[in-house]
Amino acid sequence: MFQSNVEIAFVILVVGAIISGASRSWKVSGWLAGVFVGAATVVAWIEGVNVLTTGKTVHSTIAQLSLFGTTLAVDLDPLGAGFLLLVTTVTFLATIYSIGYMDVPGPEKPARFYTPLLLFAAGMIGVVSVQDWLVFFVFWELMTLASYILVVFNKEDPVVQRAGLKYFIMTHIASVGILVAALVLWHKTGSFSFEQQAIALRESSSWLRNLLLALYFVAFATKAGIFPLGDWLPDAHPAAPSGVSAILSGAMIKLGAYGVIRIFWQMVGSDLTSRELLTWGVVIAALGTVSAFVGGVTAMRENDFKRQLALSSIGQTGYIFLAMGIGIALLKLKGFQPIALLALMGAGFHILNDAIYKSLLFMNAGSVLYSTGTSDLRKVGGLFAVMPAVAVAAFIGVLSLSGLPPTNGFASKWVIYQSSISAGLVFSPFLVMAVIAFFASLSTFAYALKFFYGTAFLEPPSEEYQPRRLPRTMTFSQTLLALLCVGIGLVPAIGIDSVASVFQMPKHALFRIGTFGEIATTQGVHPLSAIWNPIGLAIALLTCYLLAEWIRTWGKAKVRIVTNWYCGEEHPEREVRFRAQDFYAPFNEIFAKVYPHISVPKVGGLQKLRDLLDFDTWLYRPLVRATTAMVDRIRRSHAGPLQLYMIWQIAGLIVVLIILLSTIR
Repeated sequence: MFQSNVEIAFVILVVGAIISGASRSWKVSGWLAGVFVGAATVVAWIEGVNVLTTGKTVHSTIAQLSLFGTTLAVDLDPLGAGFLLLVTTVTFLATIYSIGYMDVPGPEKPARFYTPLLLFAAGMIGVVSVQDWLVFFVFWELMTLASYILVVFNKEDPVVQRAGLKYFIMTHIASVGILVAALVLWHKTGSFSFEQQAIALRESSSWLRNLLLALYFVAFATKAGIFPLGDWLPDAHPAAPSGVSAILSGAMIKLGAYGVIRIFWQMVGSDLTSRELLTWGVVIAALGTVSAFVGGVTAMRENDFKRQLALSSIGQTGYIFLAMGIGIALLKLKGFQPIALLALMGAGFHILNDAIYKSLLFMNAGSVLYSTGTSDLRKVGGLFAVMPAVAVAAFIGVLSLSGLPPTNGFASKWVIYQSSISAGLVFSPFLVMAVIAFFASLSTFAYALKFFYGTAFLEPPSEEYQPRRLPRTMTFSQTLLALLCVGIGLVPAIGIDSVASVFQMPKHALFRIGTFGEIATTQGVHPLSAIWNPIGLAIALLTCYLLAEWIRTWGKAKVRIVTNWYCGEEHPEREVRFRAQDFYAPFNEIFAKVYPHISVPKVGGLQKLRDLLDFDTWLYRPLVRATTAMVDRIRRSHAGPLQLYMIWQIAGLIVVLIILLSTIR
């Protein structure tokens, strides 16, 4: 009856959507959904691992629609298999998490949550398992509509409903690009097949080919959340239940990157001219760099931690697009293909890692919201004492997000930095992008630290503040994701080999085991400038800890217990009150000493020279005001009329087309 395990997984989810939604008990519906999603995940893993290990595409025809020249069939290749494993795993852990999180009192029926949740998963499985654009579009719409229903779950909140409408309109406008491009190529070939349309795309004139590529790119970039096309993301993520937010950020927006890789790397990458590839690569990398910077800077100013993480998703997707752009740009430059492969590897590796730690952080945020009833960083604190396991998991997630060792985020960002710096030797703008991306990481560390310390270690706002403890299902998912962050960080070959299988590169072809020191390819060995040995670093850190513990024990240090946010000292309560908005006060004091106020005597006749030497007046202050104004305008755009969001999308498409038409002859 079924020719592939993908069909079985899809049917399991559809049946599960019906059965789990039939119960009126949230607990029963949650466990039923968990069982069905778990079964579908196991079946999908069996098929996905088989495809990745053999390198062969699984094909099974379900129906032939001759009228439209389309075929309803499963075509799971290694690229789709990698994303299949990703989306099913994230969805399963988020479903288990939601069992405890979504125990909703009142008349609300579970069918409004668990039925669209399982259909959401089914849509994502369909997207990565087919190679026919019409069928792809149907599953893409199923995924989008189901996720929209989940985003607007809280139907009583007008802010949530507005966020859902914004998400619905922006993503559907972008999706039209996929349909229009596919219809144009269908008119030329009479088929919606990826393979046939790829041939037609290669044989099209330069202007038509790049116009269609622009339509595809804008559609996928909007879903991925790239600035300025992903303006829906900071509103939709906070509006959705936290388990859904984890899926949106950890799985769904990654399918935008999947679409870009599918189009530019697999379908037409080898047939575009080197000039076209360089142009497209620079456009994609530049948008990624801007997204990394804007996402990081705007997240620093945010006090709503779910919205902060949503803005963070824009920034982290920027790193992925930066690496993809470099890989596309250098694909046909002789002698630099190893760097292109390294960049693509970095993009795939960061897709995997960001899916893990961003799902973890949204679950952390949901745990704080569940425990306290608020997502305002200024109204929470002291949660380490209430839920230490979640606090430790959040700490690991923050390290991963910031790109710090010994976590997986450091490993993939290291690869991205290496590829962008190496690419800068070929094309200097890539070096500038690498520098901007590095400084964006500093802002990432700042807002991640703000999130962690604001929720875990700062003083509780009042004595009446009584957070509640979490169900075990919520803790389970976070613990597993935290272990994955550390495990892949310590043994990055796990992630490297997995991504190599997805892109059909020989295992260890890019990296020697345990080091990122050089790239070994069929074209020879390409040296890199540094080595990252995670196991050695972990042993060194552990040795330092044991040495410090031995010194403490040998010195018979006295131990006294004080409130943890007093940092071991005894202070009056008024001296230690410290809210999230005060977090950067020490930095202000430090820089006040670096640039002290100096009284300059007035000298007659030298007023113009004094004005020229007053850098604060004509350089620094205007620059700060301009930067602040830019960030404020970006932030205000998230609450504007729906017409503004459409203008952003149209403007993004126009910019892409202008760049392409002005550089490609």
